[in-house]
Amino acid sequence: MTTPETTRARIVEAAADLFTRCGVRAVGINEIWRAAEVAKSTLYQHFRSKDELVAAVLRRRNDAWCARLRALAESREAPADRLLAILDLLGEEFADPAYRGNDLVNVAAEYPDPDHPVRVAIRDHKREILRYLTGLAAAAGTDAPEGAAALVLMLADGAVCARVGLGDTDAARTARGAAARLLSAGPAGTTAP
Repeated sequence: MTTPETTRARIVEAAADLFTRCGVRAVGINEIWRAAEVAKSTLYQHFRSKDELVAAVLRRRNDAWCARLRALAESREAPADRLLAILDLLGEEFADPAYRGNDLVNVAAEYPDPDHPVRVAIRDHKREILRYLTGLAAAAGTDAPEGAAALVLMLADGAVCARVGLGDTDAARTARGAAARLLSAGPAGTTAP
């Protein structure tokens, strides 16, 4: 039985697939409703605009990615390893030959207006990750957890760029090693985790 929730999920899934393969701006509403196998009017019953649909796709991706990060971090015994789990997760993703980069960063490039709702959703995702990493940094005993979290997130984002731009499948491992060394040296007022 098809429910409104399953129909909405099918639309989001179809849009997510098309956006990943083609880019957000290159995909039209007609392609989305056809791929989702729903009527155009059904798509508009669930989403008033394409931008609303893009934001829903980003929220879904954010929720799934953050759940994977939390599960991986919680599987680590050492507090410092929990903080660095984001780089381990990226390492797993980088091993996929089809990896095309961070979907949120890719979408952000298509929306230059910093106040656009899609860019706001992307910032919310990054802030959520930063808050989570800050909590892990505090649990690891850093004196400046915000600085440690920002450092790890910056290295993670740099690793994504190295993976996409250079094809460096070891970028996450390199970034993890750099983060561990910097954290143990006490950057930005931190102490060794």
